[in-house]
Amino acid sequence: MIFTPFRATLLLASAGLASIAIAQDSSHPESQWRELATTADQTRLDDWQKALQVGREGAEQGGEGNKLTARRPLFEEAAALPDSKIPAGLYACSVTKLDGNATGGLPYIAYPAFRCRVTVDGDRRHFTKLTGSQRTAGWLYEVGTSHSVYLGTSFYGYEDKAISYGKTKERDQAAVVQRIGPEHWRMVFPYPYYESKVDVMELTPITE
Repeated sequence: MIFTPFRATLLLASAGLASIAIAQDSSHPESQWRELATTADQTRLDDWQKALQVGREGAEQGGEGNKLTARRPLFEEAAALPDSKIPAGLYACSVTKLDGNATGGLPYIAYPAFRCRVTVDGDRRHFTKLTGSQRTAGWLYEVGTSHSVYLGTSFYGYEDKAISYGKTKERDQAAVVQRIGPEHWRMVFPYPYYESKVDVMELTPITE
């Protein structure tokens, strides 16, 4: 397993939102995500399209096909558009889990929108899910123009710090980030360790 130098400390913002400050690793440009990803996450990310297909088929077999159709193209493999680099800012981010039958879950479950933030640190971009009981924080790595890769860790809202990426595989988070419409992005988390075959986070900007 490849260990990364990510170090995370949980900060409580004055507005009551949590953010993660992670030390910058300036030796790795955005395109070199494979040098940072664990072997398990490299495998998951390489199979993201299959995971999305399996998750969608599981939801359809569970009688939830109409919900998938209503949210096109969110769950379609070929939905990615050029210029995928997500800008800095605050986002509404809603998570949908597909095909949870194998682990006793539901074939389709969509959570209400939470708040997420993308920040820029030099030439690096950082992502944090700010609200909700299950959160995540990590770095974004651009891969050409069609997508970026997210590597981070999950943590709970009551925890005072996040575990460093690469130390606990059940906490490691890996996703493909794509633009799928005007000011409309998604993060596809293939084969998460709990509850589903694939998680899809939908992101739209919040204007304040």
